[in-house]
Amino acid sequence: VVIVSLTMSAILVFFIVPLTILFFIYLSNILLLIYQRNSEVKAHPLSDVWDSARKTIASFWDIYARIWHGYELHGVENLPEGPGILVYYHGAIPVDYLYFLSRLFLWKKRLCLSVADHFVFRLPGLKLLLEVTGIMPGTREECLIALKNGHLVSISPGGVREALFSDESYQLMWGNRKGFAQVALDAKVVSIICY
Repeated sequence: VVIVSLTMSAILVFFIVPLTILFFIYLSNILLLIYQRNSEVKAHPLSDVWDSARKTIASFWDIYARIWHGYELHGVENLPEGPGILVYYHGAIPVDYLYFLSRLFLWKKRLCLSVADHFVFRLPGLKLLLEVTGIMPGTREECLIALKNGHLVSISPGGVREALFSDESYQLMWGNRKGFAQVALDAKVVSIICY
C-alpha cells in the first residue's frame, strides 16, 4: 500500500505541473475567444483594444505564479523604455517566461514580442493567444520590424535544444545561433541577457 501510494504521488507530482500549465494556456485562449466574440473585436491582435483582455490573462498568470511557484521579478527598472532585445535561457517548460511576460505587462503596461519555434504555431487551438500575446515565428525581418515599432523582442537562442538537453546547471546551449546579435546591431538597440 505504501509503495503504491508513493508511486501514485510521484506520478501526480511529475505530471500535475505540466498538465496544469497546459490547462491554463488553453483556458487563456478560451477567455480571449470569449472576449473577442462578446466585444466583437476585429482590431489587430497587438492593438490597444486587446489590453483589457491582456490584463485579465496577465493577472490570472501572475496569481498562479505567486501561489504555485512563489515567483518574483527583479530588475524590470533596467529595461529600456524603447526597443530592445531580451535574451533568455529556455527551460524545459518555460513557464517562468510566461510569468515574466505577465508581470511586465501588469507593471509597465508593455508587451514583449517573443520569438517561438515553428512547431508552436502548429499547436491546435492557440492561434488567438499567440497573436494577442505577441508570439511570432521570428525571422530577422519580423524582429527588425518589431524593434523599429518600439517593442521589446525576446529570443531564446538555445530554444528547444536547450530545453530538452540541459540540466539543472542551466548551461547555455546556443551553438552557432548568434542571429539575435546581428538583429540588435542592425536595429541599433540594446541586448539584455536575462536568467
